[in-house]
Amino acid sequence: MVSALDQSVGDVFQALHDKDMLSNSIFVFSSDNGGETNELVGGYSSNYPLRGQKFEVWEGGIRVPAFIWSPLLQLQEPRVSMQLMHVTDWLPTLYSAAGEFNIISFHISTLREHTTVKPRNFSIL
Repeated sequence: MVSALDQSVGDVFQALHDKDMLSNSIFVFSSDNGGETNELVGGYSSNYPLRGQKFEVWEGGIRVPAFIWSPLLQLQEPRVSMQLMHVTDWLPTLYSAAGEFNIISFHISTLREHTTVKPRNFSIL
């Protein structure tokens, strides 16, 4: 499974490189929550040494590998964090990599106030 994932990501990476699109790309990878350990529902995973399983808030149910890679991040050096975080913690990083364009139409105040949302002229996929 891991080698198939590695091959697939490599294929996408190579295709973007071949089409000269890699320098303007952001790779975001995150796994699903922890493995299912209950044999009654077809789960034969082990989250050892972490406690818990899929659908539980123990670390074994929520801790997963994830990464962001892009030449747009302009890092001094690669960084690995072992701290607990949520995918929403990535938003400032993605915002920075996207060029910090004006995203006023996404501002939370538009949900609280009677404000007209400005049309957007960009896409984030």
